[in-house]
Amino acid sequence: MHLNSVNPRLSIGVVLYQNSRKQLQQLLCSIELNRAAPGCPSFVLNFIDNSPDASLEALVRELAPEAGYEHARRNLGFGAGHNVLMERAFRDAEVGYYLCVNPDSILHPDCLAELIAEVKRQRKPGLVEALQFPDEHPKVYDRQTHVTPWCSGCVLLITRALYSAVGGFDENFFMYCEDVDLSWRARAHQFNISLAPKALAHHYVGNRPDSLTGKLMLLKSGTYLAHKYGNEQMHRAWMNEYLNSGGEPFMTPTIPAPSAEMLKVANFAHLFHMAEVRW
Repeated sequence: MHLNSVNPRLSIGVVLYQNSRKQLQQLLCSIELNRAAPGCPSFVLNFIDNSPDASLEALVRELAPEAGYEHARRNLGFGAGHNVLMERAFRDAEVGYYLCVNPDSILHPDCLAELIAEVKRQRKPGLVEALQFPDEHPKVYDRQTHVTPWCSGCVLLITRALYSAVGGFDENFFMYCEDVDLSWRARAHQFNISLAPKALAHHYVGNRPDSLTGKLMLLKSGTYLAHKYGNEQMHRAWMNEYLNSGGEPFMTPTIPAPSAEMLKVANFAHLFHMAEVRW
């Protein structure tokens, strides 16, 4: 089989972790509404479940009987879970794009069509993210070209060409910063990464309480990201903050020295924003 260059298929992947019926109902309804939009590609949907048990399987079978479901048997983390689904998706030569979708998001009926439209307007498309609302991500993007310094993994399209060139997510990140890393690797390989301002994805996180666990995960990921991209000052600073906040000591993974291209794209000047912000 050969990839259909005119209308390549889209594979949508969702990593689950103890999600509610309401979340899955809202997500699945929004995905189905996209099918009728002009320009929407043909797509398949697959789930991998990082929950402690497979109790969500019955719910997925009920709400999305044609979707694929796999219980991971352990919590793989965000990136590793998507890597399982992504590798499997791109085995199909007709699949041109993989779409990461957070299970607590809701897609506008034109979201998938607008993501594909954005792919087609880029010279060498690698990553395209949807515009989150009502809490729009504050990082900058160019209003004409739509190019952005990095793409959020909330609703993120990954092209086959990018996957073939740089692979999927770095599984040394359990959660947080894996999307920044993939974005920087894409840029280091001269791929365009952009935001599709008409591809809307509802993702409200304003009601999430502050969490020490979440803070420690972010700091741990940040220490590895800084080490991977050769910024030992930020590596030490975030490691110290992690330990002083009660984090368990850990060994930073041994990895090759960053390339000159990686050093050029990395930006730690804005701390965990990882880019200039608009507000």
